Amino acid sequence: MARVSDPAVVSGTWFVVRTSLPLWHTRDNPSVTYAPLPDGRVMDTVRFTRRGRPGLIVGLDRPLPGGGWEWRGLSLLTRWTPSRWQVLHAEDVWAVTVFARTPLTPAGLDVYARTRALSPAQEIRAHEVLRGLSGAQPFLADLFFPVHDEG
Repeated sequence: MARVSDPAVVSGTWFVVRTSLPLWHTRDNPSVTYAPLPDGRVMDTVRFTRRGRPGLIVGLDRPLPGGGWEWRGLSLLTRWTPSRWQVLHAEDVWAVTVFARTPLTPAGLDVYARTRALSPAQEIRAHEVLRGLSGAQPFLADLFFPVHDEG
């Protein structure tokens, strides 16, 4: 597995296919696109729909010493609430990320996939991996499937 703070691990678009974050109870079609920048930071674009309207949150992630990332939003509302997160596990088509608590959000876990849903075999593999990740244990009971429209 690549280094946790290696931009190549997160590069590209990921769909949130499982999550423990309450934010995704009221927003559909969550996806995140990571675009590495020459200075080692990563541009982070979160897209979703809420009541049929598109939503967008843009931020920058900087690698942290020892691994992981610190996200900071680019809007006035999100600029003052940094978020620390890390990749717990990554494979070619899916990954597990965890997020530290912020003043506005609880700590949580996302399972990302390159498609809007995992295949049955990928679901089995993800379940096995999640059970074995100590950093995932606090969030497993709260995992749910966010809504994704057919794309």
